[in-house]
Amino acid sequence: MEKKEASVYLAPHQDDELTNLGVDLCREAAGGKEVWCLLFTDGSSSFVRTFLANGEPCPLHEGRHVYPMDRAEFARARDREFLSSLGAMGVMPERAVILPGRAQDGMLSKERAKELLLAFLAELPGRKVTLKSVMPMRSVRQNPDHTALALAAEEVFREGKAATLEFFYEMIHEEYDVPEKEGLIRLTPSEKEKKRLLKAARAYGTWNPEEGYFAIGYHSVKDEFDAFIRDPHALVRREA
Repeated sequence: MEKKEASVYLAPHQDDELTNLGVDLCREAAGGKEVWCLLFTDGSSSFVRTFLANGEPCPLHEGRHVYPMDRAEFARARDREFLSSLGAMGVMPERAVILPGRAQDGMLSKERAKELLLAFLAELPGRKVTLKSVMPMRSVRQNPDHTALALAAEEVFREGKAATLEFFYEMIHEEYDVPEKEGLIRLTPSEKEKKRLLKAARAYGTWNPEEGYFAIGYHSVKDEFDAFIRDPHALVRREA
């Protein structure tokens, strides 16, 4: 009996599922495939947590922000953006997975990422799994959580615990002429896909403190979101 196929997207932080993996994720979810997205860190170390509490003027919104949150509260606010983004892209709520035991961002090791990933895959028996990860960027500076997760995905694939591995080049590195760019395929969204992606991006720019939405993603990496909104695309390579 042929195994069912499942695509498992690996998000180091809230927003990576969109700006780095979103075009492909949106396309596969809309196509009716079994699509999962796993979140490996809590996002609580972002400078935005301090910014939202310090009473300084905000360049994005009128007035001053005085919204103190502890790490757990801030992580929950970031998770709301993540889940809203995935919902806009068509991922079923039960397949948007905030992994139990996830790391604090900045603290994800390759070993911990691999442990979390293998534990999840053990819950997907009888599947032909394709892992979808950000690419390990060995020639330019990369967020350490991104590197750890990418290397963990590579190990899991090389050990035969996933059928296919696809690496996605990070938009933030596109200015560099580096070896990792060789052999990449550009994915350009259709107009219908673009509408879904822009709706997902709005999840990270929503400012509604009364409902627990603080535009954390947009406060954090405004330039990256602006670039994605202007030209949503992805660059991908399938590993042999």
